[in-house]
Amino acid sequence: MIDEPQARELAIAAFDAQQVVLGGARELSDGWFFPSVTKGPDLFTGVIVNKQTGRTLRVRAHTPLDNDPTLYDRGYQYDSYDLVVLSIGDLEQTVRVVMALHVVTVDTYYKNDRVYRVGRALTEAEVRERLSKLPCVLSGAFMFHIDKLERAREAGWMSYKVFEYRGKD
Repeated sequence: MIDEPQARELAIAAFDAQQVVLGGARELSDGWFFPSVTKGPDLFTGVIVNKQTGRTLRVRAHTPLDNDPTLYDRGYQYDSYDLVVLSIGDLEQTVRVVMALHVVTVDTYYKNDRVYRVGRALTEAEVRERLSKLPCVLSGAFMFHIDKLERAREAGWMSYKVFEYRGKD
């Protein structure tokens, strides 16, 4: 178990030590939140240190986690996620929420003796198709939209789990 002084050391190490000043610690159920001020561009407003693992998550400015660090205790502990939709209570609202996540797919094609991989947003038809087969796994950097996911859970539009996106090993 990581205590507050250890967490502070880990939080400072998450930044260039000369570039950050940490504020007072706020204890969460799963971690320690330290507001921060950085020299240069303010891309981050704090850091959360996991109490069990010591893993750090720098909190990006203008994200739901910036406004409500307790989202960390609800499983939003990463930058990128695998969202697993388990059930749907309201299909139209679920489609709207998933479209707002800006999930990207990669089209791969061969042309001019080269292989191209081009990312693009899923269309509404593709979202509906994916949601028609549960469980449905969607991946992406949802940190700017986790409030929409929480709203969907609270309203009963869908039930889901979030996991850290790890990509290919």
